Amino acid sequence: MPGTPRSFSRTGSSADSVISYETTASSVPGIPLGPLQQKGPPDNLDRLSPLLEDDPKSFDLLAPDETHTSNGIYSLEARSDQLFSKEHLQAIFRDTPSLLRFTSFLSAARPNSVPVLIYYLDALKATRAINYANAVAEALEPLPDHDFTENPPRSTVNAILEDKARQAFDTLVREDLPAFITHVFIQVVSLSIQKRITGNLAPLLREASEGLAEVFCLSDPSRSDNPIIFASEEFHRTTQYGVSYAIGRNCRFLQGPRTNRNSVARLRNAVREGNEICEVFLNYRRDGSPFMNLLMMAPLLDSRGNLRYFIGAQVDISGLVKESTDLDAFQQMLAKDEAHKAQEPEEEAKDEFQELCEMFNHTELDSVRKFGGNMHREQFEEQDDASIYHRPRLLIKDPSSGDIDKADPTPVKPDGRLSGVYKHYVLLRPAPSLRILFTSPSLRVPGILQSRFLDRIGGSTRVRDSLAEALADGSRGVTAKIRWLSTASADLDDRAEEGRPRWIHCTPLLGQSGSVGVWMVVLVDEEKSSTPSRRFRQAPPVSNEIRRTKGAPYYTSFGMESSGDEMEYGTGKHAMRGSAPRNLTLDAIRRPPSAMSEQRAVRIGSNELRSTEPSIRSFALG
Repeated sequence: MPGTPRSFSRTGSSADSVISYETTASSVPGIPLGPLQQKGPPDNLDRLSPLLEDDPKSFDLLAPDETHTSNGIYSLEARSDQLFSKEHLQAIFRDTPSLLRFTSFLSAARPNSVPVLIYYLDALKATRAINYANAVAEALEPLPDHDFTENPPRSTVNAILEDKARQAFDTLVREDLPAFITHVFIQVVSLSIQKRITGNLAPLLREASEGLAEVFCLSDPSRSDNPIIFASEEFHRTTQYGVSYAIGRNCRFLQGPRTNRNSVARLRNAVREGNEICEVFLNYRRDGSPFMNLLMMAPLLDSRGNLRYFIGAQVDISGLVKESTDLDAFQQMLAKDEAHKAQEPEEEAKDEFQELCEMFNHTELDSVRKFGGNMHREQFEEQDDASIYHRPRLLIKDPSSGDIDKADPTPVKPDGRLSGVYKHYVLLRPAPSLRILFTSPSLRVPGILQSRFLDRIGGSTRVRDSLAEALADGSRGVTAKIRWLSTASADLDDRAEEGRPRWIHCTPLLGQSGSVGVWMVVLVDEEKSSTPSRRFRQAPPVSNEIRRTKGAPYYTSFGMESSGDEMEYGTGKHAMRGSAPRNLTLDAIRRPPSAMSEQRAVRIGSNELRSTEPSIRSFALG
């Protein structure tokens, strides 16, 4: 097949269309959160009750099992096949908002896949152009007295082009569609877990999310077959495999007949190369029941950068898959399948020219607006280009507002990054040591490895003591709101108010004996403020000479009378309404008072600050 001329690549390629599809909008914050896990049948439901009907044609003793589809496989298995199918990606290409989101994801997170997408779109456009040319040729009718019109022209078929388009599409289905699905579910899961840890999850969803952020396992790649050496209690509860079975085995025992082989191959390659990976799997519990597993795995490196272990965080997202949460094109595909089964009238099929026009990029559309139909116009008047056609509005976006993490250059060595809410984590030795063994890249600073975890906890000593007692007990997980210190400090006398407010979610990972082998600690920022906390200092004292003036009540409203009591900084109930009162107060502090300044203070205090109590936040240090 001849290559595309370089002179045509700029105006006829779909590259411009892909670039124009980039968007930073996210639909996750706007959707209602639903249960991540699929709710099972009620406990009081007797699914094995006898069938009490006398039907001479029936040999059934029990009522049909509604958890199976007509072809005998679990409905979740069928949904998993649909989720990773070619039909799903075709539905994404038919739905413009979903296509914008998909191409934006590839541009930001998988830039190496963008050329494959452009290649497929160009090949598909060429195929549709051939189909339109064949449709025009088929419409040619024989003309009388013209023998050359008697035999209709043959249809043009480019099998090589169609095969190349098919291979590019299969590559997108095999590699990029699962990555896109995983990205969407990570966004939804991260929001739910963050709300769960910080206590802001709706009461109706708390029961469904019990143990949500507590499914972890730790494997040792230095041992044969990379076996699991520690796992949390929730891991055993979710998979139904006990400690005696799971510990010491590779986690492939969760795979089954419908597990996606491509996902398994990517996981195997990531373990062999020591890289982090996120995948959505169809896994199976010990009783054979399927569940959709969102796996986020990262390597753990020691202080010299050597690979020591792998940490895996898992979330059961069967509920999200069942409801097709935040996958609009997938929902439309399922609705279309249901309508087809119900024999509802289908939408009118598009002709060849409509299918071709849908693929025009902006450059091609501009050419159509400017030159389209010139051969059929009776009169053409010289006009400015601006009046002949309307140029599309220029979109200038802020790339910092996107919801997709930009793809970093491929690191020379793995860095142990987990996705979503798990991007900040540390792993600790069990009590009494509680030393930090491994951290996420976001928390990795010089000296943090092998340091004491409690030395990073700010605030009051009571919080430290309570946390130390709970971690020493080790019988259950711990969730606490703390102040995270950037530098270790064994003494909190001078650093009680320092540190970044965060939530920590501590989960014990147990060994084969049932004792705690390691603690997995996830750090979650406050929802209201993800920026480091601001430090405050007490306002400078006011001289007694100013206190005795007529404007004393005005200065007293700022809380500057030295009563000897401790003050909570940054907790004022009222904010300042203007900059003039604060500037006036600072001026009075910095230079001796005069009669004019006293009168001005009294006048402003009586007019503007009669009913306000400015916050001590005015003295915040930037």
